[in-house]
Amino acid sequence: MLKKINRGLTRKDFEVSRKMGKMYQSPLFGISVVKKEGICQAGFVISKKISKKAVERNKLRRRLAEVIKNKMPDGLKIIILVKKNILEANVEDIRKCWEMIYEKIGAENSSSL
Repeated sequence: MLKKINRGLTRKDFEVSRKMGKMYQSPLFGISVVKKEGICQAGFVISKKISKKAVERNKLRRRLAEVIKNKMPDGLKIIILVKKNILEANVEDIRKCWEMIYEKIGAENSSSL
Protein backbone atom coordinates (compact mmCIF):
# COMPACT_ATOMS: atom_id res chain seq x y z
CA MET A 1 0.00 0.00 0.00
CA LEU A 2 1.24 3.47 -0.81
CA LYS A 3 1.60 5.96 2.01
CA LYS A 4 -1.38 8.27 2.35
CA ILE A 5 0.74 11.27 1.36
CA ASN A 6 1.47 9.54 -1.97
CA ARG A 7 -2.22 8.75 -2.64
CA GLY A 8 -3.74 12.23 -2.42
CA LEU A 9 -4.98 12.59 -5.99
CA THR A 10 -8.39 14.14 -6.61
CA ARG A 11 -10.80 13.93 -9.53
CA LYS A 12 -9.42 17.26 -10.76
CA ASP A 13 -5.88 15.80 -10.79
CA PHE A 14 -7.07 12.95 -13.01
CA GLU A 15 -8.73 15.40 -15.42
CA VAL A 16 -5.64 17.65 -15.58
CA SER A 17 -3.45 14.62 -16.17
CA ARG A 18 -5.69 13.44 -19.01
CA LYS A 19 -5.60 16.85 -20.72
CA MET A 20 -2.06 18.09 -20.07
CA GLY A 21 -0.08 15.04 -18.96
CA LYS A 22 2.87 13.53 -20.82
CA MET A 23 2.12 9.90 -21.74
CA TYR A 24 4.55 6.98 -21.49
CA GLN A 25 3.61 3.51 -22.71
CA SER A 26 4.70 0.01 -21.76
CA PRO A 27 3.22 -3.36 -22.74
CA LEU A 28 1.28 -3.63 -19.46
CA PHE A 29 0.24 -0.05 -18.67
CA GLY A 30 0.42 3.57 -19.72
CA ILE A 31 1.46 6.41 -17.46
CA SER A 32 0.37 10.03 -17.58
CA VAL A 33 2.76 12.40 -15.80
CA VAL A 34 2.19 16.01 -14.70
CA LYS A 35 4.90 18.05 -12.97
CA LYS A 36 4.17 19.55 -9.55
CA GLU A 37 6.03 20.71 -6.47
CA GLY A 38 6.79 18.39 -3.56
CA ILE A 39 6.23 14.69 -3.07
CA CYS A 40 5.23 12.31 -5.85
CA GLN A 41 1.60 11.20 -5.88
CA ALA A 42 0.21 8.22 -7.78
CA GLY A 43 -3.26 7.13 -8.85
CA PHE A 44 -4.53 4.07 -10.69
CA VAL A 45 -7.17 3.63 -13.38
CA ILE A 46 -8.35 0.02 -13.68
CA SER A 47 -11.65 -0.16 -15.53
CA LYS A 48 -14.25 -2.88 -15.48
CA LYS A 49 -13.14 -3.75 -19.02
CA ILE A 50 -9.95 -5.14 -17.46
CA SER A 51 -11.88 -7.33 -15.01
CA LYS A 52 -15.48 -7.37 -13.88
CA LYS A 53 -14.42 -8.53 -10.40
CA ALA A 54 -13.48 -5.83 -7.91
CA VAL A 55 -11.27 -8.37 -6.13
CA GLU A 56 -9.07 -8.72 -9.22
CA ARG A 57 -8.94 -4.97 -9.85
CA ASN A 58 -7.92 -4.33 -6.23
CA LYS A 59 -5.30 -7.08 -6.44
CA LEU A 60 -3.80 -5.36 -9.50
CA ARG A 61 -3.86 -2.02 -7.70
CA ARG A 62 -2.00 -3.51 -4.72
CA ARG A 63 0.59 -5.17 -6.99
CA LEU A 64 1.24 -1.92 -8.84
CA ALA A 65 1.49 0.06 -5.61
CA GLU A 66 3.97 -2.45 -4.20
CA VAL A 67 6.16 -2.20 -7.29
CA ILE A 68 6.23 1.59 -7.54
CA LYS A 69 6.38 2.57 -3.87
CA ASN A 70 10.17 2.22 -3.60
CA LYS A 71 10.91 4.01 -6.88
CA MET A 72 8.82 7.15 -7.22
CA PRO A 73 10.31 10.26 -8.85
CA ASP A 74 9.86 13.46 -6.82
CA GLY A 75 7.83 16.40 -8.08
CA LEU A 76 5.34 14.46 -10.23
CA LYS A 77 1.72 13.36 -10.25
CA ILE A 78 1.50 9.95 -11.88
CA ILE A 79 -1.65 8.29 -13.22
CA ILE A 80 -1.25 4.63 -14.16
CA LEU A 81 -3.67 3.40 -16.82
CA VAL A 82 -3.76 -0.40 -16.83
CA LYS A 83 -4.01 -2.47 -20.02
CA LYS A 84 -5.83 -5.80 -20.39
CA ASN A 85 -2.72 -7.97 -20.76
CA ILE A 86 -1.60 -7.18 -17.19
CA LEU A 87 -3.86 -10.00 -16.00
CA GLU A 88 -1.39 -12.60 -17.31
CA ALA A 89 1.68 -10.76 -15.96
CA ASN A 90 3.45 -11.56 -12.72
CA VAL A 91 5.00 -9.05 -10.32
CA GLU A 92 8.43 -9.33 -11.96
CA ASP A 93 6.98 -8.40 -15.38
CA ILE A 94 5.27 -5.38 -13.82
CA ARG A 95 8.53 -4.37 -12.11
CA LYS A 96 10.45 -4.54 -15.43
CA CYS A 97 7.86 -2.35 -17.19
CA TRP A 98 7.90 0.16 -14.31
CA GLU A 99 11.71 0.39 -14.34
CA MET A 100 11.69 0.92 -18.12
CA ILE A 101 9.24 3.82 -17.78
CA TYR A 102 10.97 5.15 -14.65
CA GLU A 103 14.20 5.52 -16.65
CA LYS A 104 12.37 7.43 -19.40
CA ILE A 105 10.76 9.76 -16.87
CA GLY A 106 14.07 10.34 -15.08
CA ALA A 107 15.93 11.05 -18.32
CA GLU A 108 13.38 13.62 -19.49
CA ASN A 109 13.11 15.34 -16.10
CA SER A 110 16.88 15.63 -15.67
CA SER A 111 17.30 17.05 -19.18
CA SER A 112 14.60 19.70 -18.59
CA LEU A 113 16.31 21.04 -15.45
